[in-house]
Amino acid sequence: MKHIFTVHSTITFLVAYSTIKHLDLKKDEVLLISQKYKIPISDYDVIPCFHEARNNTIYKKLIFFNVPRSFDSYINEYLEGQDFIAYVDLMSYYQKILITHPNCRAFHFIEEGNSTYQEKDDIQDLTWDERHDDWRTYGIQFKSLMRVLRGYNLKLLSVPYIYTAYAYMDNTRFYAFSSNAFYNIGESKKILLRPFVDENIKKMAGGYALKNETIWLDGSNTRYTGLQESYYYDAIEKSIPILKASGVIENKVYVKLRPGSMDYSSNKLIQILHAHEIEVDVMSSDLVLEAVFIRSEKCNVIGVLTSSLEYAYIFGHQAYSIYGLFEKQPSTFFDRMTGFLGNITILKQ
Repeated sequence: MKHIFTVHSTITFLVAYSTIKHLDLKKDEVLLISQKYKIPISDYDVIPCFHEARNNTIYKKLIFFNVPRSFDSYINEYLEGQDFIAYVDLMSYYQKILITHPNCRAFHFIEEGNSTYQEKDDIQDLTWDERHDDWRTYGIQFKSLMRVLRGYNLKLLSVPYIYTAYAYMDNTRFYAFSSNAFYNIGESKKILLRPFVDENIKKMAGGYALKNETIWLDGSNTRYTGLQESYYYDAIEKSIPILKASGVIENKVYVKLRPGSMDYSSNKLIQILHAHEIEVDVMSSDLVLEAVFIRSEKCNVIGVLTSSLEYAYIFGHQAYSIYGLFEKQPSTFFDRMTGFLGNITILKQ
């Protein structure tokens, strides 16, 4: 029996890895399907998702025109005739095809990050892949027609996207690091995973194992707030006296910059911290932040709006958001994450 995991991010990989350890699966039992994410270990077989392997050019789209059949053929190359259990992060189109594969005997959910922690859903969440499309325009009609032509029949399209639709399926379980995940799922259906430390986790943490230190996660999260960076910089200035007065910041801060940020000299967060005579240790850009949280003890973690603050809390740290100090605070996705708001200290003036 194979166990197939869909992975698209650091969190989905860590949950998949922890699930593998929890179930004590052997190497030849595991297959990881990676989507736009480089798996940071080589312990298990990893293949690219169907889109990256056989659906990423016009030529390939024509050759593998019937997506469900082509997907089945692609997976069969690695199954060697075996049945499998699927572990999906989301129920997007390729996951729908995976769980309806003739050899799939069961499927479970692994936590995905932000969406796993929201308490309430809206109608757009039910159609996540096309959430930005209008319900009646030609564009969505054309996309729907193309999906049908490419083999997505009505039955396959009817498979629900949202995880709550599977809450009462007898054999489906929900694997997560926290009971706050999968809000609308009964506790008996959840499998809580215990964080563990091995050589792979140590490597992903970049060697960091901090204790009673302060970590600042750089990033204003403009894609959620829609605000200019100046609001973020202003909030940093306001937050430092508050954080110093409460003992969250003393003389040194470990800073995790945004992915791809290499120019330390022009980084505004670092400049402001230095102006307040705070020593800065810039953490490696390629480490896995959640692995650092797993290895570290009783740290203070500061940020704006990011699921990393939730994971800091889950793995035993104090989390703080400076979003309450923004001059404007538009409503965001995080307003529906009751666990996030309850577990994180929102700084206010």
